[in-house]
Amino acid sequence: MYRQIINELNQFLNFINIPGIPLNPDAFQGVLVKKLSNQNIIKDKRRINAGDIVSTVNQTHIDITGRQGMLFFFEELNNTTTSVQSIDIDLYDNNLKYLHEIDHASSQIDAKGNTYFVRQTTNLPPFLSNWDLTLHSSAYKKYGHTGDQVQINIPDSEEAFTRLQRYSFQDDALVMLRYDYLRYVAVLVPSELCANLYSITNTHGNQNINFAALNPAYNPVLAHQIQYETISKDVNYDDIDAITLQNTLNNNPGAGTDIEKIVKSRVSQGSFRRLLLLECHQCNLCDISTTSVLRASHIKEWSESSREERIDANNGLLLCANHDALFDRHLISFEPNTGNICISASIDSNQRKALNLSESANLSMTDRMKSYMQIHHKKFIEKENQ
Repeated sequence: MYRQIINELNQFLNFINIPGIPLNPDAFQGVLVKKLSNQNIIKDKRRINAGDIVSTVNQTHIDITGRQGMLFFFEELNNTTTSVQSIDIDLYDNNLKYLHEIDHASSQIDAKGNTYFVRQTTNLPPFLSNWDLTLHSSAYKKYGHTGDQVQINIPDSEEAFTRLQRYSFQDDALVMLRYDYLRYVAVLVPSELCANLYSITNTHGNQNINFAALNPAYNPVLAHQIQYETISKDVNYDDIDAITLQNTLNNNPGAGTDIEKIVKSRVSQGSFRRLLLLECHQCNLCDISTTSVLRASHIKEWSESSREERIDANNGLLLCANHDALFDRHLISFEPNTGNICISASIDSNQRKALNLSESANLSMTDRMKSYMQIHHKKFIEKENQ
């Protein structure tokens, strides 16, 4: 059943001019198909009638109910409220382009007198070009103490995932494929093209249904390779954007010290961070795994690195906000040969405890990472000797 769903998705992606086999079935842990109801639709296409009052609703989240659907988004479930986790979602550019072109609605009235909307056409625009690159977006996931639903919260109106949802209509299929519990691919299939998909998942005549299927032939090595290649492209684009931003700010006499702060913020929270999250889902120094507070910290400073060094995952650590600030200010470092932590003498024992700094902490490093750490460690020593 899992492979049948992937085959249907690949046929749809081929239809919108994404060539080849865009979705390798062996690269995902599983797939979730959600048949959208009127409650899942963002803004103009969802209208609520209450007597003489008609209002539009700005949907801010998607609910996933049922244990099978919930487990699709978590490693395990418990009875306590989970911390909010930021998840990464890849989307196909052509999926957005296609949905934008067919976003022409006509109103209908249901049996209860509520207004809803249907598409006027699903014809493929003749000018939709071949384009196989993915867009990146993010959302937040959580589930409550009752343990009966996951909420996928839409954080920003400019996110690609939010725009995807804005093009949806009732009965469309939102399909999410899972690399792991932090990374997904999303595809939105118009309901008019979902006949085979809904036959496979047995969701005809139902709405707001969550159907999850696991992949028994999941290949984690292949999944890692595909994600690494995809994210590496984004890291390249992010680096170009960061250089452009820095040049723009450098030409602004009033920018001052904000230049480095803005560029660092863009880099530490962008695609380079996603590249590091591929290898580790928590801070390199502590147990913090709430992804929204994890930052990518360059070992050799971004401003001093070559372009190759700026996008090299070996030149990065994934750190929580506190440890990132300490590392950035050379108040902590690591001995390049042993990986043992070095803590500034200016941080007393009480503060070390408060900052969750263990003197026995050790970092496992590749040879290339050690070469970067030699530069950072040298600056740490110089600062200590001042």
